[in-house]
Amino acid sequence: MQNPPLILKPSKIKSIILILISIGFISLGIKLLEKNMLIAVLNIFFFGICLIIFIINMIPNSSYLKIDEKGIEMKNLFRITFIPWQAVSGFKTKFIFVNKLVIFNIDEKLLENSKMKGKTGAFPDTYGMSAKDLANLLNEYKAKFEAI
Repeated sequence: MQNPPLILKPSKIKSIILILISIGFISLGIKLLEKNMLIAVLNIFFFGICLIIFIINMIPNSSYLKIDEKGIEMKNLFRITFIPWQAVSGFKTKFIFVNKLVIFNIDEKLLENSKMKGKTGAFPDTYGMSAKDLANLLNEYKAKFEAI
């Protein structure tokens, strides 16, 4: 376990692969323009938005997970979310569609006076680690800092 703050960043290789896939589908959509205009335009539009998002993820400090004594700071597409250690009951992994992600449960006591709608959250990425390793790391830090 490293000394806090620990900053984890998403895998650049994964982002590059997703950018290349998006470019491939956009070019496929351009080739389909003459055969089926509606499907081609929808394809270009959807994968164009995906391309923009994946490029934004490549910008330094647009996405990270920062772990410190107070809690977890998650930044995704320049939007920051802070989760204090006391708000989380634990971290575990779960398959969501085909991706294995780290999910967390919000403490029931905090939901009573909160505007939050759900009691479960998930991280958008595994930050270059396996989901199991990230969940174990977060559980270790939670145990360490809740004891303080």
